[in-house]
Amino acid sequence: MHIRGLWRYPVKSMQGEACAEIELSGIGVTGDRSFGVLDVASQTIISAKRDGRLLEASARFAGPELLVTVPGQEELGPGAALDQCLSSWLERPVKLVPAPGYGTPTFEGPDDFEHEDAGHHRWEGESGSFVDESPLHLVTTANLAELALERPDLQWDTRRFRPNMLVDAPPGALASPEPGLRILVGDVELQVTKGCTRCVMTTRAQPATRAEPAAPTQSDSIERQLDVLRYLIAAHDNVVGFRAAVIRAGAVRVGDSVTVNTQAPVRATG
Repeated sequence: MHIRGLWRYPVKSMQGEACAEIELSGIGVTGDRSFGVLDVASQTIISAKRDGRLLEASARFAGPELLVTVPGQEELGPGAALDQCLSSWLERPVKLVPAPGYGTPTFEGPDDFEHEDAGHHRWEGESGSFVDESPLHLVTTANLAELALERPDLQWDTRRFRPNMLVDAPPGALASPEPGLRILVGDVELQVTKGCTRCVMTTRAQPATRAEPAAPTQSDSIERQLDVLRYLIAAHDNVVGFRAAVIRAGAVRVGDSVTVNTQAPVRATG
């Protein structure tokens, strides 16, 4: 097994960037979900679970500088001009905020993905990053191939799942790894924390993006398909891929080998 694709998403719920190499620390990928769009009135960090329009915007790092592109606008860095642009686009006062130093973020999502106006729930994320609940999120090529075989009428694009890592794995490998399992990725060590349960994000439409040579991202657009989540719930207990914690930090590169650390004890982490 090896790493086939790597991604980071500098602004929560916006399109991210494919990377040839990422750096991992205890809180995940350096730069991943390191910014978020704050709804000034509700004091929540907006997620595409709540407002799917965020997926139409994109963010990337040019060296240390964050650059954000809102549909139909020029690329902007953090500041008053970007806040005004985002507020006009989302039709309410918002501002871009960094995760470091922000404290514990609050997110919102729909109670029912098929009837999003029926009600919403809130939950708290982790300090230091605007990830939902876990530093890392991995999906395998075997996961996607199985789904494509079962339901070829649906778009099983990697971008629907927004992983940090895509592992090129044979059928059955890392399909549903047990919590506590240790995995070596190059010189980095990860520990599986849980299977990744899916949400309304997998059903969202996404714009066409430029295919990156560092990762197998399709360049065509993704359609809104509620049947994606309906099928995952019915056939896969709503789990695809897995979440993981960083046990030994370091750099991960596309092409790095992925192996199970059979010397490490497997203990459930809850």
